[in-house]
Amino acid sequence: MQEYDRVIIVYIHEENAFGTAEHLGAFASLVKYKKNGFEVEELIENDEFAIMDEIVFEHITEEI
Repeated sequence: MQEYDRVIIVYIHEENAFGTAEHLGAFASLVKYKKNGFEVEELIENDEFAIMDEIVFEHITEEI
């Protein structure tokens, strides 16, 4: 059985910061990033950030 976890790395233009997209939407997405040492999770319009990379983790479970 294979399971996949995706981490989408984004760059937020206005904040000049990198973060992760928790949920991608059609017009806005839930993005998590650090601001002044605090973790912020907010809904940001898709044109206010750029997707930089996508990391996929594959989990393989073997039956014994």
